[in-house]
Amino acid sequence: MLYVRKASYRTVKPLIIEALQACHFDPGSKPILIKPNVVNAHKPSSGAITHPAIVEALLEYFGGKRCTIAESSVLGTDTDHVLDATGYKRLAARYGANIVNLQNAKRVSVKWRFGELLLPSILFESAYINVAKMKTHILTGVTLCLKNQKGLLLDQDKMRFHRIGLQKAIPALFEVVKPDFAIIDAILALEGEGPGRLGTPKEVGVILAGDDALALDNLGLYIMGFEPGEIEHIPVVELTETMGERPEAVRRRFKRSKGYYRKGKLYYFPFGACSGCSNSISSAIKALPGHPLKLACFLLKAILRKRVFIAGINARFPDCGGEILCVGDCASKFARDNNLPLVPGCPPKPQDILGML
Repeated sequence: MLYVRKASYRTVKPLIIEALQACHFDPGSKPILIKPNVVNAHKPSSGAITHPAIVEALLEYFGGKRCTIAESSVLGTDTDHVLDATGYKRLAARYGANIVNLQNAKRVSVKWRFGELLLPSILFESAYINVAKMKTHILTGVTLCLKNQKGLLLDQDKMRFHRIGLQKAIPALFEVVKPDFAIIDAILALEGEGPGRLGTPKEVGVILAGDDALALDNLGLYIMGFEPGEIEHIPVVELTETMGERPEAVRRRFKRSKGYYRKGKLYYFPFGACSGCSNSISSAIKALPGHPLKLACFLLKAILRKRVFIAGINARFPDCGGEILCVGDCASKFARDNNLPLVPGCPPKPQDILGML
């Protein structure tokens, strides 16, 4: 059963309860594991993270059970800081729930399509609720329930997913980890250059839920205005009966990601790179004001011509031209083959990138 209802963050609590009951979700004697999408220390009003009001509704409903909120934010961030800055630590304390940085969680080895994968043991000891956010994504097109599961991984496996290819690795993960229940926060979504602060908040005003995460992702794609099969990492399935609003009545066309970031004459093409390279580039640019001469040189070069950062195992020449700097070990072969400057590292150090600007 899939559930679609118009909602706001003020009215969402009874709707979450209605969805759980309509889909006959019964955790039995198991504790509850809640996996939101909290990629970075963004405000809920950014549209980039699962709104705490939805997780609060679950904590309130399952108040008599042992509940855990678990997350591992994007590579290169401090998950403990992110969970604190976004209010999730305070929320957990208010309801007596555990909160777990999954980078520090006990792991078990699981066989999957690409060999062995270390997954949190708590995942297999609990009733697992995946609470995704409806967003576009610069690498995968969208991020919904299947993509949200990447946050279950250790950092080294997140990097491995990018080397395998997200379009292959994400559905392969779903073959071995399926949520018992799934929710998509589409009240305030994100379009354009998501999944972070460079995306644009988009009011959709709906909550989606169901007991089949793959079917729910297909429903989410439909509501976002995507066609079946348009997003490679989400296998196409026929939509089952929905309860509540008619999906066509709440369908909205989302602005797609262009596949790169741009600010003025500064471009970044990730070409499959993980967030480690992205964060290192961002940190290097943020550090420029502390180096006045380097900042002046950087700004002058940016005025005269485009500055283009390239990273990722699928690195190639972009259509925009400009002065290219390759970043990260994944782009080393492309840099070597084309005699381009490279800042090595996995991920590279921001100070090393700063030294090349």
